Amino acid sequence: SLEKILSSHGNFNLKVIIEELTNEYKNKGVILDSVDNRFFFRTSPNLDAYLQIETKKTKNLSPAAIETLAIISYHQPVTRAEIEKIRGKPVFRGTLDSLLELKWIKPAGRRETPGRPVTWCTDIEFLRHFGLASISDLPKVDELESIIL
Repeated sequence: SLEKILSSHGNFNLKVIIEELTNEYKNKGVILDSVDNRFFFRTSPNLDAYLQIETKKTKNLSPAAIETLAIISYHQPVTRAEIEKIRGKPVFRGTLDSLLELKWIKPAGRRETPGRPVTWCTDIEFLRHFGLASISDLPKVDELESIIL
């Protein structure tokens, strides 16, 4: 890790360095941001209006894709068969393909069960798109139930 590399060159505290960089850049054109304990520089949100150069194609997700994404995000890592069991309906390859294309999900490995099925989990772009720092920032199931009811 970066912390190990820095500590081998002297007495460094990575958390202090990150805080200093965050404070140094917070009023500039770029900011230090983090998603899932991964740090990166990105354009400051107050410049969004000036950076609308590229238009994004909007793509409506099917209800099946939305259900599948919700199941993956709350039950990850999860296999296709497990998704189908929870949904009570088959998951078509195109559903997973559309979520993969958006980089919202990724393969998370294989289960040590017969057939060694692929498991799926959310990708970092899912967190970025929905403004989450980590998957634990998702609303809890009981919170969702109170909103719906």
